[in-house]
Amino acid sequence: MYTHHQREQIAAEVHARPFQTLEAPLSVLHIVVLYDGKNPADIEQSVLDTVRNQLFDVPLEHQGFLFCRQGKHAIRYEPHNEFYSLTCYRFDHQEPLPLADSWLTSLPGALLSGVEILLCKKSRPLRLGRSDSPIIPWQQTEQGMAQTIGSRVLNGAAVLMSDYDRQTDTGFTRFLIEDHALSASEAGRLVQRLCEIESYRNMALLSLPLARSLMPKLTQLDVKLAELSQRSLDEDLSDMLARLMALAAEVEAISAETANRFGASDAYFTLVERGMKELGEKQLEGKLTMRGFVERHLDPARRTCRSAAMRTELLSKRIARATELIQSQVNLAIENQNQELLEALNKRDHHRLRLQAKLEGLSVVVVAYYLYDLSDLVLKNLFPEGEQLAFFLTLLTAALPVITIGIYLYVRRIMKPFHED
Repeated sequence: MYTHHQREQIAAEVHARPFQTLEAPLSVLHIVVLYDGKNPADIEQSVLDTVRNQLFDVPLEHQGFLFCRQGKHAIRYEPHNEFYSLTCYRFDHQEPLPLADSWLTSLPGALLSGVEILLCKKSRPLRLGRSDSPIIPWQQTEQGMAQTIGSRVLNGAAVLMSDYDRQTDTGFTRFLIEDHALSASEAGRLVQRLCEIESYRNMALLSLPLARSLMPKLTQLDVKLAELSQRSLDEDLSDMLARLMALAAEVEAISAETANRFGASDAYFTLVERGMKELGEKQLEGKLTMRGFVERHLDPARRTCRSAAMRTELLSKRIARATELIQSQVNLAIENQNQELLEALNKRDHHRLRLQAKLEGLSVVVVAYYLYDLSDLVLKNLFPEGEQLAFFLTLLTAALPVITIGIYLYVRRIMKPFHED
């Protein structure tokens, strides 16, 4: 027995992205950055170099997930298939944590989204509105502010609030968490869940513009297929088949370009739903829960993406059925042509056999004639004029029918195998 070469990697996967233990007061900034077609390994190296430049102790040979803490600051790096995330923590701090300009210029990739999370004890007021709004208590709502969501999470251990409005200075979404009875591990799980929900929500919505732009094109292809399906029976089937094949190639190209994106978005939607379920929300009076708000605004996008993916798949199947039908008609037409050709060949063979039979009879007469003439010439050269020559000539003439019948039977014997074939 020997150790599987991936045993250590598989065993370590369960601890790949652990939750941190956190305590209020705390300020968190979480950003999601797309690789945008660049090499993930190169991007990871650039990110780790940027973290080192911020005086965090990161080993040179380090790869993958990273969590470093130095004093009242900490950073968390998570690589994913399409993006990476950075989470910055500032402990014993109540104000929103800004993203330094040096990070914006040095971090590689395309910034997709960001989340600001403020965690405080129950007695502390928090900033709920936009960045220029005043500090307000939890149970108050600023006049003119967007609708506020609020719920008790983790069996009432904390209160979660947000207006899901983008901050004026950063463009990030802000969440406020009021700690009622959170343990350090529960606070870490809650913060991480909020970061993951927002990351996956934005990643899921990447396919929405693609789905919207794809809908008119799918409608046009539907119309083309309907026009081809309502063809006249007198039209050239080969031309119809070529047009259907061109249409099928166009749909397959669309499917190849969009299938992975729609599949990934569907997985992200599932992760968002699972994350919200794990929050264990209970509605606050007069407030909409985070799950209700997100599902209300995310479900139409999810349906649009699924509809685009399903329409593409159904269109491909319909084209395949139409192509199969046209191909069957083409095959039937080819079979009819082959049948007509075979009938013509059989008719021609029949005429050839009749002509051959006539030629056989004529060849028997010709051979009998030449054989009789040759025999007559031989007898005349062998015998002088007289009764003896006359006798043999008379005998030859009397044997002519027998000779002819013999030649006929011999020719029939020779031609018999050919007649059987």
